[in-house]
Amino acid sequence: MSVIMVTYDLHKPGDKGYDALYDYLRAYDCRHPVESVWFLDTSKPTETIMDDIVKILPYPDHDMLIVIRQKKKGWVTYGTPRLAEWFKDPKRTWDL
Repeated sequence: MSVIMVTYDLHKPGDKGYDALYDYLRAYDCRHPVESVWFLDTSKPTETIMDDIVKILPYPDHDMLIVIRQKKKGWVTYGTPRLAEWFKDPKRTWDL
């Protein structure tokens, strides 16, 4: 498993068509600390997550998506104490 960051720029934020995206992301052990950024703890590769999300986007020709595998070291947070706690949790799985 790894911590994966998913971030996006949606063509029509607030559109009900994105409910499937939010449901997909919430299905993981995840945190959503700021708008348009999610952290997932998963064994799925980044390419699979990208493919899964692109299939459910209502405007795939206009939406933008970035999926990045995170490292255990090299992160800092400000104003997001719950995210920092989640990152520090020994259950969290990281790429080294």
